[in-house]
Amino acid sequence: MKKMVLGYLFYISVILIYFYYFYPLEAFNDTRYGALSHAFFFMKWPLQLLLLYTLWKKTTLFEKLERFRSELGKLSLFVTLLIGLEYLVSLPLNMIWYFITVKEGVRTQTFFPWLVDGWTSTALFWLTLFFLLLVARYVIKKFQRMWGVILWLMVIPIALFITFIQPIWIDPLFDNFSPLEEGTLREEIELLTEQAGIQDADLFEVDKSEKVSTYNAYVTGIFQHARIVLWDTTIKGLEQSEILFIIAHEIAHYLYKHVYLGIGLYLLLSFLVLLFLQEVSKKWRKSYTFPMLAKLLFLTVIILMLTQPASLWVSRQMEIQADQYAIEHTENLEPALTSYQQLAMQSKTDISPAPWIVWFRSSHPSIADRIFRIEKEIKKRETNEGQVSYKD
Repeated sequence: MKKMVLGYLFYISVILIYFYYFYPLEAFNDTRYGALSHAFFFMKWPLQLLLLYTLWKKTTLFEKLERFRSELGKLSLFVTLLIGLEYLVSLPLNMIWYFITVKEGVRTQTFFPWLVDGWTSTALFWLTLFFLLLVARYVIKKFQRMWGVILWLMVIPIALFITFIQPIWIDPLFDNFSPLEEGTLREEIELLTEQAGIQDADLFEVDKSEKVSTYNAYVTGIFQHARIVLWDTTIKGLEQSEILFIIAHEIAHYLYKHVYLGIGLYLLLSFLVLLFLQEVSKKWRKSYTFPMLAKLLFLTVIILMLTQPASLWVSRQMEIQADQYAIEHTENLEPALTSYQQLAMQSKTDISPAPWIVWFRSSHPSIADRIFRIEKEIKKRETNEGQVSYKD
């Protein structure tokens, strides 16, 4: 245990020194914030794995848990141990990062509300993990040779239900949502959605200015609750033409059904992971016990870490597709250029991350790549216009 702690401390020291002093950061701001964001990501990256490995090896602790008569009671203690330890171990790094973001002006949220948001997220995670392990423990015990397939069949409606209710019940726990105000911006957005044939998408504004100063917009929800959401910081900080380009990008996500594609890929991945764990666990005795559950979770985290680059690659392809749609359906691309520049300046992001960083943590193309594609399209249009004028 001592060697692991010392090894982790050495690891985070190397990571921090490299990113703060040596990483070749490209940004529109004179700050190392973008490099530090990479550093904190990689410092936290192995924490969950290390904790699960440590707990998996503490078999005597779990044997004591098994002595409790109440199934709900001992499972509650198991989940609390897992999540509580992760929260406590991650808290110092999370707090340091909080103060860095406040100092850089990226975060505007005061400390106590930030803590409450963290507690709320942890509580929701506790409930989710408790329910999943309660079901998994029962299924593994009753169907030791087919538990993975049976559990996956149960996961499908749960995943769809959570995706359906998230924008209605879960997201409002953290932020205030309201219909986008009437005015020229809403009228222009409704014109874009009408031209794209997606009048059924609801338009919402979310109050994020009390927490951050950065800009964002996104598409969420399925079935009758699909919605396009704009942060209020985006509305206040960008010009209307810049916002409309961003909305065209979000419309593309809606048109290409990227939310549904994401759900489908998640279900496929979960099936493969559960099938693998099912086969591996056939060699174990009583794989439903707490030590074995900890081992299953440990293996799950390893698999998700290994498959994360592929998931991120798929996400980047969706974003590139949405970018291309927005470019093709925007007449004047100058606001598109300035919108990405404003996004990068406000978030103080690394505009051209190293390829290995993109591989491990980037769900979107780099700002430099997105700007390059827009500039390339602008030059192409200018060339075509010049050729037309010459022929005339």
